Amino acid sequence: MNLLLLAVLAASLPTFEDFRRADRERRTTGQFQTAESVKLTLIDPELIARTASQHVDDPAILWGAAELLVDWSKQKPMFESALRACGTNVAVALRFACAAARHSDFDVAAQWLRYCEQNDAANAAPWIAELWMLRRQRQPEKLSHPPQKRPTDFRDYSVEATRARIKLLEAAGCSPYSARRLGFSPDSALLSMARDLCKAPVPGDALPLLQNAAKRMQQHPTFLLTELVGQTIERTLLAARKDTATNLEIESRIAAMDDRREEINMLIADVGRNTIDLATEQQMVSYLDNALANGEETAMRKLAEAVRHGP
Repeated sequence: MNLLLLAVLAASLPTFEDFRRADRERRTTGQFQTAESVKLTLIDPELIARTASQHVDDPAILWGAAELLVDWSKQKPMFESALRACGTNVAVALRFACAAARHSDFDVAAQWLRYCEQNDAANAAPWIAELWMLRRQRQPEKLSHPPQKRPTDFRDYSVEATRARIKLLEAAGCSPYSARRLGFSPDSALLSMARDLCKAPVPGDALPLLQNAAKRMQQHPTFLLTELVGQTIERTLLAARKDTATNLEIESRIAAMDDRREEINMLIADVGRNTIDLATEQQMVSYLDNALANGEETAMRKLAEAVRHGP
């Protein structure tokens, strides 16, 4: 790529100041999103595809491109390229399967979900995705291959996918902050699928999977959103319980979750009001890296401390 084209592309990519200005506008107007903030998140799909074509031997960049593309006709072959380049990594396979299910490409989704059930057996996520896909097709919500042992974990590989998106965006010319800001995405298709499966009637095969998943989501997750979704799932399941648990036990657990949710909301509000707007670009880069390495909650507290003790 010639230097002139590189310069043109770099000039068109959002900067730290662009994001800061849009964030201030959102806070001032009280809007969740503004036209400016939405515009900043739109990434040229041609830039994504071009960058991936220049790094065909880098599975992380190919995976990042697959994550960022929204057109399934382009996203699907990019996922396939990433799988070939990485030697069929279960993280990429699971994300591919979920994307295929969301786009109603059910044969592809079923193939890779089965692969993940066989090769990531401790993870409840592929079975949850399978049940969601069956519900989407209005088929009996019964697992074709139930797990031999109850899965004890829930992994949607959002952290790994976020790192892949960041690597693609940096290769495309984004600044370290912009690459992290655009690539940082705590939500996932699997979180939505787990929430959807809680809608009555909850299939019998889903109940133990969702119970374990909700528990794991709340055990020191990287993203606070994961914990909040875990709380929502647990609340829904508690409301539908018909076992020997007493009302007092249920009320006590719900009260504990309420206290924790309030703690999270207060932390987010405090950092939003008193920290984010005062942090430097480098501090924000460090914050986002720290969030992926040690969790959002730890990163927020460290960022607040760094800003308080800064110049």
